[in-house]
Amino acid sequence: MKSENFNHTILKILALYIITSGVFLTIFFITFYQKEANFIRLNQITHSYTHFNYILQNIIEARHERSFLTSEDFAYLSKKLNTQFAIIAEDQIIFSNLSFNALDILKQLKKNNYIYNQNQRLFIDFLRIRNLDTYVDTKNIKKPRHHSHFLKHKNIYIIIETNDLGFKKEQYSKDNYNNLDTKDFASELWKLKLKTIFYALICISILAAIAYILLSLVFKNIKEQFQALNDFIKDTTHEINTPLSVILASIKKFDDTHLDPNNIKKLNHIKLASKNLNHIYQNLIALNFFIQKENTKEDIKLKELIEQRLEYFESLISQKNLTIEKKLLEQNFHANKEEIQILFDNLLSNAIKYTHTHKKIYISLQQNMLSIKDEGQGMSAKEITQIFTRYKRFNQDQGGFGIGLNLVKQIADKNNINIKVISKENKGSEFILSWQG
Repeated sequence: MKSENFNHTILKILALYIITSGVFLTIFFITFYQKEANFIRLNQITHSYTHFNYILQNIIEARHERSFLTSEDFAYLSKKLNTQFAIIAEDQIIFSNLSFNALDILKQLKKNNYIYNQNQRLFIDFLRIRNLDTYVDTKNIKKPRHHSHFLKHKNIYIIIETNDLGFKKEQYSKDNYNNLDTKDFASELWKLKLKTIFYALICISILAAIAYILLSLVFKNIKEQFQALNDFIKDTTHEINTPLSVILASIKKFDDTHLDPNNIKKLNHIKLASKNLNHIYQNLIALNFFIQKENTKEDIKLKELIEQRLEYFESLISQKNLTIEKKLLEQNFHANKEEIQILFDNLLSNAIKYTHTHKKIYISLQQNMLSIKDEGQGMSAKEITQIFTRYKRFNQDQGGFGIGLNLVKQIADKNNINIKVISKENKGSEFILSWQG
């Protein structure tokens, strides 16, 4: 396994871990944010309720002393409490510094249980709102000392205005919180958002660091073993070169004129086995040393190359009594010759391997297109999607390591060759290679 592939695997596992952890953290922090936001909203309403009671206390005390509060008095209260409100009596505006027309707001309040939001502003009449205890924790709030029911009888309304921090009636419920010591509730809500995001990012960063360390420790031994395996394959491949070259040279020079038929048959078996071994060796060399490099390119005469490779595989073709039907036009292709040879050898080798005896293999070389078709066992649609995966094998009865078609794909991609596979089970397969002229 190459180092970059290994690192890519670690990154995918790390990404999966971070995503799943992020989902759970998101759920947690959303729940945390909603709870804290509701707490701020509840305290905002409670804060407004204390202001309402203060205004109400002043009105009751003035009535008790048989005096009247003027607009200047109400303006002073508004400034002192830093709260906007309106006083309406018998549909007449006594005082108002609301953001909107007080009578219009009153109409909407009557339709909405005396709590109404408009343009990010919230309006409440605490005197008439139903189920006040669901919005405000009234246990520890000081209420007016004197009776205030006269306000309802005289149609007097006290409307309090405050920021709308995302008002939804179902979000407001009495809870055992202490009052929040602030007057700027919108600022508190914004701070809560920033704090939630900040803590979430810290948690995700810590989780990512821990995950990476754990993955590195877990995969350290595996990485070392894969590296040792890669080194072994490279070293073994290098060591095979000399004895295999001697075997191939010796077979080629062997004088079989005085051999009896039985020994000639044995010699042919040796030739076939040595060619199979050489094919595997060439694939290993390409996989470990050759494909990753930028090799010298030249104009290749494809027809000539195919004829040479068919001659090389002649003994394997004859062994299965296969017929090669070919239609080859003169075609040039600019690439590395050894790479294209490896590509063709693997496609032809697979066709020979999987074609039944006494069947045909069709090879067609046309303008910017090469087709190799066999009458073999074919493949399912699912297998076709996986045939270029390294070390993937679908027939354990046949030899090989599952690297041939992976090499074909690498070489094709490297040289901008498109591969199309057509296959039917028990009918055969066709590999169609096409490229730009």
